Amino acid sequence: MNEVALRAEGITVSYRPYTSRIPIFGRVTSRSGPVVHALKGVSFEARRGESIGILGKNGAGKSTLLRVLAGTLLPDEGSVEVNGRISTLLALGSGFNGDLSGRRNIVLGCLAAGLSRAETNELVDPIIEFAELGDAIERPLNTYSSGMVARLAFSIGVSMRPDILMIDEVLSVGDESFRDKSREAMERLVERAGTLVLVSHRLRVIREVCRKAIWLHRGEIQQVGDPDAVIRAYRRAVRAGKA
Repeated sequence: MNEVALRAEGITVSYRPYTSRIPIFGRVTSRSGPVVHALKGVSFEARRGESIGILGKNGAGKSTLLRVLAGTLLPDEGSVEVNGRISTLLALGSGFNGDLSGRRNIVLGCLAAGLSRAETNELVDPIIEFAELGDAIERPLNTYSSGMVARLAFSIGVSMRPDILMIDEVLSVGDESFRDKSREAMERLVERAGTLVLVSHRLRVIREVCRKAIWLHRGEIQQVGDPDAVIRAYRRAVRAGKA
């Protein structure tokens, strides 16, 4: 049986959102809203060579779960076991410096991910080629469109040869040809025994790219299994007003 690449056990995340700031006796006082339970005891595992799609409506806890798995958010309860190098695309342009060129952001992104200078130098040209940004690669990132930022973000993430690639909706931006190219890159990652965890509202992408799907609803797993079966169940629940 394939080795476990990623395991989540009892992940629970709660927070009290800020709602307003009210001046009282010359001082500004914060008022918080009710506790929101973003994740409630979520457990699952991903094995090497496995591609998993996470689906659900807005507010289901999908992005929160991905942040916990990536180590950028500590859960209130539960644990995460990771075996391998992770590359994450949790938000377009996250960690980029808009005043620097695309090329410079590639270098900084690779170094920040823990690659050596030599490894980074080897990857710069392949990343630029994959992104297909032409002369724009030498321009400041704050001149880029959202689609161009998506190209650069995905190109960096997939080119760092991760063992585990986590993606949050990055494929919803960009033209069709680049989305096709991105899907092919993800498939190659899985073929070489990498692991993919993809959050997306695009159910067709999850069906085409992933071999397992997880349906989240209000912070809890509703169903895990074959993408076609999970998507059918999810759509039935949506039509019935239960998701």
